[in-house]
Order: sequence, then C-alpha cells, then structure tokens
Amino acid sequence: MEVYHGSPKGDLKEITAHKSTHQKECIYATDNLVVALLFMGKGNGDLDTRLSSKDKIPELVERRSGVLEKLYNKEGYLYVLDGATFSHQPYLWSLEMISFEKKLVPFKKIFYPNILKAIEEEEKQGNLILYRYPKRPADMPSDNSDLIDKYINFEKRGLKGSIEYLLKIYPEFSLQVKEKIGEEEK
Repeated sequence: MEVYHGSPKGDLKEITAHKSTHQKECIYATDNLVVALLFMGKGNGDLDTRLSSKDKIPELVERRSGVLEKLYNKEGYLYVLDGATFSHQPYLWSLEMISFEKKLVPFKKIFYPNILKAIEEEEKQGNLILYRYPKRPADMPSDNSDLIDKYINFEKRGLKGSIEYLLKIYPEFSLQVKEKIGEEEK
C-alpha cells in the first residue's frame, strides 16, 4: 500500500517524525491524494481553514477571504511512502494515518506547479467539497467561534501558547475566551 505526504518543500530526502496537536512523535500521511494536496500549503492550520470530510470526501472551508490563494497559489510536492508502518488511530481525523517510525525515505516525489489549480481540478472531479469564504456548511458558525473551545482544549492538553496563537489571528475572541476560561475555573 502507498501513502502520500504533502509538503511545500521539494528537497526532502526523508520524512521525519514530529509532534503535532496529538502530542505524539510520528509521521503523518494519508491514502487520499486530495488530503495530501491540502497539506502542501503552510499557514495557520485550523485558523485559516476547516478540514473535515463528508462520506469520505474531504471538505475544505476557507475561514477568511484570500486564505486559499495565500496557502495554495504556489508549488508543492507529493511524497509517496511505503504504507506498511502507517495506521489509522482513533484520535486522528479519519482521512489521516500515522507511522511511529522516526524517519522514512520516500520512493517517489511528484511536483505540483500550482497546488490551488490541482485542488480546483479535484473539486471539479467531485473528489473535494470546497467552500470559499464567506460560504460555509450549515454546521459551521459564520464568525469562526468554533475555534474558541478547540484552542482552549489544546492549551489544557499541554500545547502552551495555543490561546495566544488563536487571539493573534482572531483578537475579537478575547472577551469570549476570558469568559470561558473563567467559567471553567469556577
């Protein structure tokens, strides 16, 4: 089985483990090409977009105007890895997989001259549901306040600076964050 690892970097000779929001030292990959494309853009993660899935089809929501162009209107690289050591875990998004290897050598690299064009093509083919700002699914608040509880929980789980990072991008949440933290401390 092959798995994919998307990156904005084209000079990777090996993919190395790192610690992410799940607080586990691992290598992330996916068996879904579209998901790998979506991880080629570097930005502020959940603060820029919401990534989910509906019936195993990835769904990408642009949280603020111009984010998709900023993240994806550039080149990217798809690394193909042996999937033997990768598995789905209950704490992961259903379309991502991890390996606890320290490093893996890709056996193939594919260059994408423009990630955004590739993403838009995948949407046309029905392989991606894309919401450009201000459009969004009915279950997502228009003000992005779904991020507040998520980032408070990140901070509680030991991801120090999560709330500060949230408020850097969304300073308008300051009062709501203070109130929620105050309520939880009671």
